[in-house]
Amino acid sequence: MNSFDYFELVFENWFLYLASVVIVFFVYFIVFKKYYISVLDPFTFTCFFSAMAITVPVFLFFVNEITVRLFISFVLTQLFFFLGFRIFSPIEINKIEPRKKLDIDGQEIRFIKWFFIIIGFTNVSLQLFSYKLVGIPLLAESRLGIYGESGGINNLLKRILEVTSQCYIFLTIFFIYLEHKNLLFKVYTTISIVIIVVFSVLSGSKGAFMTFGLAFFIYALYAVKWGDFSIFFTIKKFIIKFGVVALLLALVVIALSEESGNPFIFLLFRIGQSGDVYYMAYPNEIVDKIPSLNWFIGLFASPLSLFGLIPRAMIPDPMGYFIMQYHYPNIEFRGPNARMNILSYVYFGIIYSPIYCFIIGGLLSFFRNRLFYLLPSNIFGCIVYFLFLNAALKLEPDFHSSLADFINILIILPVFVFLSYYLSLRKVHE
Repeated sequence: MNSFDYFELVFENWFLYLASVVIVFFVYFIVFKKYYISVLDPFTFTCFFSAMAITVPVFLFFVNEITVRLFISFVLTQLFFFLGFRIFSPIEINKIEPRKKLDIDGQEIRFIKWFFIIIGFTNVSLQLFSYKLVGIPLLAESRLGIYGESGGINNLLKRILEVTSQCYIFLTIFFIYLEHKNLLFKVYTTISIVIIVVFSVLSGSKGAFMTFGLAFFIYALYAVKWGDFSIFFTIKKFIIKFGVVALLLALVVIALSEESGNPFIFLLFRIGQSGDVYYMAYPNEIVDKIPSLNWFIGLFASPLSLFGLIPRAMIPDPMGYFIMQYHYPNIEFRGPNARMNILSYVYFGIIYSPIYCFIIGGLLSFFRNRLFYLLPSNIFGCIVYFLFLNAALKLEPDFHSSLADFINILIILPVFVFLSYYLSLRKVHE
């Protein structure tokens, strides 16, 4: 079923679709209510789109567009994901015991300043270089495929930008709230805010600026660990201001990049397309036609190739490419994300796919609920938590993107950390 047929079906059965939305959100409320902290929580943001996505199979079941066998597979995988997530207890603000007051000494502040400078300079330089090399994503026909056309240099560029952009946003927030910074860093912080807004628009992503709000929430949450509750209690005021700005920027991006008469309608359609892989794969049992291969190669081909363990030719095309070409033969190198339920069904079958989903749920819960308590109570621990959480939140909708993010963090972040640390020590010795 292609997108046109699906939305036609939704309009013809709008009451059943609304009923599906209500049922799914009620289930999510029951499962995750103890884990809810704020609207700005990245986990809440992810849960919303996850719920909108799995509304699709429920709706397809109501209109008899999915077989009972496939629907049972979907329900089992989702159920085991929920069970896996509930392994770890939620973060409870009133039970967080501050480990220490954030007291940044001279060495630490030198390190953070160098880190901010190097990350910012690298991100801005490489972002401008990428615009020259492959063009501006906002103006591209497919912003998602813009880095996939020129081989190794683009791949490396994309990996570095993924890490540095998130760090740049987070460090900008830190320096907004840092007291006693000199005039130079006040100016640098202000310029960084402008750069982040501009790059968010030029990225062509409707939700790019949301990263700023999500980073603010993580910073406010982590500040509780060092005894500063004041920032966390300003979240409600921040949400209103930030929400207006984020929405306006999203509408600007839509108006500039999409041929849509009404940006609001387009935004609603995009939210409704969160589960596009389901309506493309489940009806007519298209999912059973997706080429399968060894699950280990299928899941980990990219890092295996990166470290030279398998030839690059063995890396399979994303499942979404096959699904997209099945419905739209003329479209290449694009497709929906193979969400957890689809990916596990193809690689493990109806019997073992729930085990995979249980593991995914457990991993997500660890990085969201447990890692928070294991990392040190300083700004570097806060950055690491933010990066790993963002990577883990992709485990359900896009495993391969999540895995790539984890690898990028583990390889790229230490380079900037060691360089910043070296420069901060060098200043002392001089």
